[in-house]
Amino acid sequence: MPAPKKPSPSSPATSPAPGSPATVVSPAVAARIRQLAAHAEHHRAIAEFRARHAADQQERINALLLELINALASLFASQRS
Repeated sequence: MPAPKKPSPSSPATSPAPGSPATVVSPAVAARIRQLAAHAEHHRAIAEFRARHAADQQERINALLLELINALASLFASQRS
């Protein structure tokens, strides 16, 4: 009985599965990819924190302005009486 033939390199049996990487990534490149991904996530977290902090500050400023407006309105109202 003859030995089974190897599939050709371009056959579907040797092609990468859809969605899988077509090339093998070295461990150093994979580590760099993970490092860059972690760095990008860190930057996103910082940006999210800064946006939340700015929104909190704006909310406090708005509350203080409303208090000031109310205090001035009551002051002017008492002067007219």
